[in-house]
Amino acid sequence: MMIKDRLLKLPDEIKEMKIELINADKRLEHYNEEVKKWELRELDLIANEIDEDGKAKYSNDTKRKAELERRKEGEDYQRLLKALNDARLEKDLIYIELDRLYNEQSNLRAICRLEGGSDVHEV
Repeated sequence: MMIKDRLLKLPDEIKEMKIELINADKRLEHYNEEVKKWELRELDLIANEIDEDGKAKYSNDTKRKAELERRKEGEDYQRLLKALNDARLEKDLIYIELDRLYNEQSNLRAICRLEGGSDVHEV
């Protein structure tokens, strides 16, 4: 492919990657919110749990935090955490690809300047 053709196509590819980045950002935000909601729901359940005597089952902050950590080992939380981590990875990979496209564009421009400059001296 000729340099000129590639340079003309890169802006559209960069635009598409930026759109993908926006979408990845939204997914990341969504899963961050889902994790926070899960934690708040569980904290509420833990705080309101009572034993057979009608007393708070998790009577202090340390016990509540320990119970929350125990519950985080469960399937629902782990699934949310995996989705969150996958969304982070996806966003990071899009940034890498976007950087690659910008670098390619910059390199091709430099080649054009060099070739353009050498043409002037040869004439």
